[in-house]
Amino acid sequence: MTNQRIMRIGVAGLGAGGANALSEVPGLGSHPSIRLTAAADLRQVALDRFASEFGGETFTSIEGLCASPNVDVLYIVTPSILHAEHAILAAEHQKHVILDKPMALTLADADRVVEAVERNGVKLMVGHSQSLDAGIIRMAEMVSGGELGRPITIHSSFFSDWLYRPRSAEELEPANGDNLVLRQGPVQVDIARLIGGGLVGSVRAATSAIDPKRPIEGSYTAFLEFQYGAAALLEYSGYGHFDSSELTWGFGLGGRARQPADNLRSRQQIAGFARVEDEHAHKDATRYGGSRSRSRGRPPERHQFFGFTLVSCERGDLRQTPRGLMLYGDDEQREIELPVDLYPKTDVDTMYRAWANDEPLRFHDARWGRATLEVCLAILQSGREHREIALSHQTPWPLESQGRAQASTRG
Repeated sequence: MTNQRIMRIGVAGLGAGGANALSEVPGLGSHPSIRLTAAADLRQVALDRFASEFGGETFTSIEGLCASPNVDVLYIVTPSILHAEHAILAAEHQKHVILDKPMALTLADADRVVEAVERNGVKLMVGHSQSLDAGIIRMAEMVSGGELGRPITIHSSFFSDWLYRPRSAEELEPANGDNLVLRQGPVQVDIARLIGGGLVGSVRAATSAIDPKRPIEGSYTAFLEFQYGAAALLEYSGYGHFDSSELTWGFGLGGRARQPADNLRSRQQIAGFARVEDEHAHKDATRYGGSRSRSRGRPPERHQFFGFTLVSCERGDLRQTPRGLMLYGDDEQREIELPVDLYPKTDVDTMYRAWANDEPLRFHDARWGRATLEVCLAILQSGREHREIALSHQTPWPLESQGRAQASTRG
């Protein structure tokens, strides 16, 4: 960093997403050059806790938060259906934005977000932060640099208990966009797009929603064909049977250890709620300020795994390890060790560097986020219509090697 300017962050939404951000995002409450100065929520208990813990301003409307002169960046973790509206409102108030996934629920709304950000000259980063682990970025850099020749295939698979964690009624309403494809798919799609160069040409996919008590998409399998010949196979099941941490040395999200029975316990917890209202109450208690909200976690000691990722190139294969990467080359096999904090893994670090040094975002800017959303929406459309979907809003990575003028949509 070239200076130590103080970046002031206001948090929009202190629900479960806000609780996760405040407890788990490194730097959000402890970065020496970042201050949490404001928050907005409808629940007074959450606002009271924020004021007590961080000493910032509190608001019951996002309009009030956006108007605050004490905020440089809005960290938006409101419900998915409000993301586009709130991002546009922030941009109109000249605030930079870290926007939780999904960026929007439609491509038209994503277009509106991009237009508002660019017209107001602010930065917007879409929070697909699990794709910024050092192992993923190093694989992307090696592939982009041609060290192993052209990429051939990218395989990413994740099996988790996502659908069988306690949910609110709103999260299980299909119209609200809180399905697996839009809530978790952006990270897996980002992993593939970063490694494959960003330009997906078409998508063919199948999705499922098999539990009538939880009637949202809980799995998908997607085939992505890139414009320059590489292909990616993405699969994700959130139905809580097998856990893919068994393929990744027992480590999962956040570099935390997972046990083989963790998924089973999740399903048993859901089955144990006597009434659906009990599940909703349990979820409400996990929101910031609630009796079950998280305290701040420890920094990770190992690299995190968003499932299992394997990359095949002309002259070798790559996969993550808890310490970095494993390279399987033509005449060698070796582990490439990477410090856990080698790269700016979090949305906050990435935004701070761009904001403080007045430079473009290296990762996940508004146009990149729109391109990732386009792939996710294509997965849903292909699953419904049983056909291949051509894409038209893709943008390449790395932007710094392409030039900002080329980082635009095609067509």
